[in-house]
Amino acid sequence: MARRHSKKKTATPAPAPIEKKMRQHKQQQQQQQQQPATAAEKKSESQTTTWSRIKHFSNDVIAPFFLVFFTPAIQILAHLGNPAAPFQWDRLLGNSFSWTAVAVFFLWSLFFLLIPSRTFVGPPSPMGYKPEYADNGMVYYTATLFTYLGLHVIYPDLSLDIYDNMAYILGSLNIFALTLCTVLLFMGRNRPQTSEVLPRSPMLFEFYRGMELHPRLLGVDVKQWTNCRVGMMIWQIFIVAFLIAGGRQGISPGHVTNVLLQTIYIAKFFWWETGYFNTLDITLDRAGYYICWGCLVWVPAFYTYSSYYLVANRSHFSAQGAFVIGLLGLLGVVVNYWVDYEKQLFRETDGKCRLWGKPAKFLPTVDKKTKKPSTKLILSGFWGVARHLNYTFELMAALMWCFPGYGHGIWPFLYFFFLIVLLVHRCYRDEDKCMDKYGPAWVEYCKRVPYRMIPYVF
Repeated sequence: MARRHSKKKTATPAPAPIEKKMRQHKQQQQQQQQQPATAAEKKSESQTTTWSRIKHFSNDVIAPFFLVFFTPAIQILAHLGNPAAPFQWDRLLGNSFSWTAVAVFFLWSLFFLLIPSRTFVGPPSPMGYKPEYADNGMVYYTATLFTYLGLHVIYPDLSLDIYDNMAYILGSLNIFALTLCTVLLFMGRNRPQTSEVLPRSPMLFEFYRGMELHPRLLGVDVKQWTNCRVGMMIWQIFIVAFLIAGGRQGISPGHVTNVLLQTIYIAKFFWWETGYFNTLDITLDRAGYYICWGCLVWVPAFYTYSSYYLVANRSHFSAQGAFVIGLLGLLGVVVNYWVDYEKQLFRETDGKCRLWGKPAKFLPTVDKKTKKPSTKLILSGFWGVARHLNYTFELMAALMWCFPGYGHGIWPFLYFFFLIVLLVHRCYRDEDKCMDKYGPAWVEYCKRVPYRMIPYVF
């Protein structure tokens, strides 16, 4: 038995020249396979290293910072914008007016998501789930705005009471939003609505990030309700309320321009609401503190701040100056919509459209995971000039509606500076997602469209 075993172990080796050729052939195959991948990997690393560090920093630092800093910051802003109102701790809990107003508005917004209407099917999630949304945004927006204005016939001081109780309204919104985020965290951890399995993270980060992409409560999509029907609509109602409250001291041309530009921007959003369902807020961000608390509390408190601040600190702009600022702001809003419309038209026609009078050019892609043809990348129109030019014109519009507060320090411009950080951050998030999805095709796209937001600059 021992001899037989030793014979098996000492098998006749292959001739050395054959072994050498086999090794050389194998090395050549490996080099051929690695060469194209290496080029893509180098590009990938150069574009994603910064964002990878940001994501790691986000998990460890940003989530706790947001919870500790931004949650109480809304009350500080409310006090600074209306220093005549004394700071009282009970504003953190709301009052009867604030809870009544919040409850009525929430039910109103929920009603428009439950009534029969057209539906829009959003892009499928990575798990294949196709979310459905109510497609009646413009009807909801118009009905809500005119109903609010009409209420002044029977309640003339409604806008003034909203302004005076702003801090209490934010207190009610904050309590509700934190409760909703807690419910969403529990649902995602214990009763998820899809088969998606997320790796566990610290609970504080999960609370901040959220657990599910498209959770539903009471028969409606949570993010459509928080982001569109509550956050965006409260933004509109509040700025109109602040304009009416400030008008008690006389009409301010700067304040009118400030509110008018925001109104056009918000109306554009509801006209384009179904296009919003293709953005990162919906397709990438999970329903948690970051997006839901942000839309329920941060948007009403901070996005409206330039209008809120102008009630107690009147704009110095003349009618002529306000008119010029209004034209520049209108240009920003219109071009911002035009850029978004080009992408929407391109996707609806599968690239078979004309942009700037010429047939649209595009770059075909293949999904790295499924190996199937994926979304085409636009190389024409505004999207052939820069990869995120819509953000540039959004910043232009925001600067113009903040500008009537010039002369009152940095406070009226807080939203503009915040938006710069938000949109630059979003650029990197978007490109990180595209690199993961398209791989080498995204590298080639970045070569053909090398600028992000400002041609020849950034």
